[in-house]
Amino acid sequence: MGRYTVYAKIQRVGAKKRVKPSDIEKLYKEQAQEYSHFADSSFSWLYLEKPVLDKVLAPFTNKHPKILDAGCGSGRVLRYLLSRNINSNDIVGVDICEDMLAIARKNAPNVTTVRSDLVTISLKSHFDLILCTHVLHYLDSNDYKRALRNLYKLLNPDGTLLLVLTHPVRTTRHNLENYFLRDWIVDHTPWGTNSPLFLRPISDMVNEVIRTGFTVKSLEEPSVPAGAEKSDPHNYAKYSCCPSRIAVIAIK
Repeated sequence: MGRYTVYAKIQRVGAKKRVKPSDIEKLYKEQAQEYSHFADSSFSWLYLEKPVLDKVLAPFTNKHPKILDAGCGSGRVLRYLLSRNINSNDIVGVDICEDMLAIARKNAPNVTTVRSDLVTISLKSHFDLILCTHVLHYLDSNDYKRALRNLYKLLNPDGTLLLVLTHPVRTTRHNLENYFLRDWIVDHTPWGTNSPLFLRPISDMVNEVIRTGFTVKSLEEPSVPAGAEKSDPHNYAKYSCCPSRIAVIAIK
């Protein structure tokens, strides 16, 4: 499979062992510092993900929305929301890893943070906007369904959900015959570590959102703007050669 291989640590002879949320928690406990040092200035954040967030947040300007960052990590999106003049009292960040949350609290003071995975999450609050970026590819098919159902419950009527995931073409570009693989693979992360990632085709990603009850408003494959080549030619070539992210914007 080239750069991406079946995740050996979760394989048993004649059977597959699923990656659990607790396994992801352990991995990010080990990677918290590396990830946080990489996150805020990463090329993909600046030129692919942040522009999508700008678009999704625009309709909420001056409306004081209640926002959940589902899988907030080290607080990159939380800090972004504060920079967009969202009141800290209107933001909640949830993450499975306490080490990540400790960094998030420094990056986004006064924002409420909760330690939980998205498969079992239960909050008293409901939200107008839920942002879930680079999280659901850490869940297998069953947990993906459960997480989407939970996010649906947490969203107010007419509320908006944004999912940002790694594009499966990005993951399989060297071996496109694996595009329809539904299995755990090893992702060699840009911050220099290895992490499990559950590979699924776009149809699986989107159809489960629809089956959960959401109305998909748009499906986007953000592209790198031409001007980014001057700032970082290496990453421009890396991220412009094929779609790297997929963004699903859905309404309850």
